[in-house]
Amino acid sequence: PQPFRFPSWNRRGWARAVRRIAQPFFLLPLTRIFARLRVEGLENLENLPGPAIVAPNHQSHLDVPAILSALPPRWRYRVAPAMSKEFFQAHFFPKQHSAGSVFTNSLNYYLSTLLFFAFPLPQREAGALDTLRYMGEMNSEGACILIFPEGKITTAGEINTFQPGVGMLAARLKTPVVPVKITGLNEVLPRGARMARRGRVTVKFGRPLLLNGSDYA
Repeated sequence: PQPFRFPSWNRRGWARAVRRIAQPFFLLPLTRIFARLRVEGLENLENLPGPAIVAPNHQSHLDVPAILSALPPRWRYRVAPAMSKEFFQAHFFPKQHSAGSVFTNSLNYYLSTLLFFAFPLPQREAGALDTLRYMGEMNSEGACILIFPEGKITTAGEINTFQPGVGMLAARLKTPVVPVKITGLNEVLPRGARMARRGRVTVKFGRPLLLNGSDYA
C-alpha cells in the first residue's frame, strides 16, 4: 500500500455547483430513461436530524444514479458514494499500466469524484484509520456516506454476505444507517453488460438504524 490523498477539491463550491447542474439536467434524466423508478419509504427520512450512512444492496453500476434519482434534492446533494480504490489501479499506480489505460482510468476517476461526490475506498489495502478519519470529516460536514455492505455487485440479484465496514463506521461515528433495498437494476444493467435496457426498478428506503458495539459483522 502507498499513501494517497483523499479528494477534497470536490467539496468546494464550484464542484457543488457543477453537480447541481449536471445531475438534474443530464445524469439523472439519462438514468430514468432506462430505470422506470418506483420509490418507497421516503417518509423514513423525514425525521432524520442530521447526516446518515446510506447502505444499499449492490445490483449494478447504476445503483448510485438510481438512488440519487429517488432522493429529494435536500438529501441528494449530500450523498457521497464510496467507490472501490482497486477499480482505479491505473490512476493510482500509473507505472504499472499503459498510457491509454492511465488516461481512461484517471478520467473516470475524476468524473466520478466530481459529478457524483464519490471518493475511493481501499478494500484490499491498509489504511482503515485514514479512511475512517476521512469519512468522519465528511460526515461532520453534513455528508451522507453511501457504502455497499456487500462490497461487490451481485450476479443474479441476490444479496451477499455483508462486510463489517458499515457496522464499524456507524458504531464509531454514532451515525444512523439508512438501509436501501434495490430491485430490478440487475435486469436493467447486469454485471458485465455494456449497454442498459429499459426496466422497472424499485428503490425502497428503510427505517434508520442505530448500531452499537464492536461486533461489526
